[in-house]
Amino acid sequence: MRDLILPDRRRFLKAVAGGVAALAVPALPREAAAFSRGALPAPLARSSGDWQLTFEDEFDDPVAFQSAWEPLKRGGHKHLTMRYPRNVLVEDGELDLELGHQDDPKRPFTGGYIRSRSFRQTYGFFECDMRIASEPGVNNAFWMVSDRSQQGDTQFELDIAEVKYPNVVQVSARRWKPEKIVLAATYRTEAQLDQSFHRYAMLWTKNEFRFFVDDVDVFDVENRFAHTPAMLLFSNAVAPFAGKHDGDVEGAATTIRNVRVYQDFSA
Repeated sequence: MRDLILPDRRRFLKAVAGGVAALAVPALPREAAAFSRGALPAPLARSSGDWQLTFEDEFDDPVAFQSAWEPLKRGGHKHLTMRYPRNVLVEDGELDLELGHQDDPKRPFTGGYIRSRSFRQTYGFFECDMRIASEPGVNNAFWMVSDRSQQGDTQFELDIAEVKYPNVVQVSARRWKPEKIVLAATYRTEAQLDQSFHRYAMLWTKNEFRFFVDDVDVFDVENRFAHTPAMLLFSNAVAPFAGKHDGDVEGAATTIRNVRVYQDFSA
């Protein structure tokens, strides 16, 4: 089945071949502004609606983490990494997806992968503070997929941020079934994203997706297919699509210090 790239509304972007957009943005702050508990994220504070927190994790309680998240053993399509539960570490208010090596010529690298055990949501605002691994060739991902038990005939994936060392952020909304649709953009900044935490977020509504980096609106696109509950995921992998690696990732990690989800109860 051929790929279908639909025409869509994209702000501040220059379209390139294949329906994927690229944007160079000003240098991001060295660190996203500290979150004030009880205050709405800046993009929501600028919008209307009755926004309420529906899920959060500060990664400061390993027991609560095990209740909320499921560490997975997963390979993957077109990459060289096997993700293991042993590579997932929660300590001192941070989640580390550790990278390493194993004796396997097909997948010589190891990484981490988690998904929300029971939490599912349709529409809302989703954000995390993440510091990427200081390694080239690694895909550091905060994303969502539709729940197969509720998706019907429409399977989709929402890549809130796929971040590559040192300064590349890719975002996308993808429908895999019944016919493939890819709505995506790539951003580059002068900031080195492995040096500190940066905030990656997405506003998902019935009508659109809006993607944010450090509270700056960087990509808007119409929502034509994602209308069923989705789960949260974090993962990393050494992969050809993330750039050329140097062969040694031992000791590196993707680090997340919080994740929060909001829903508009006025809708």
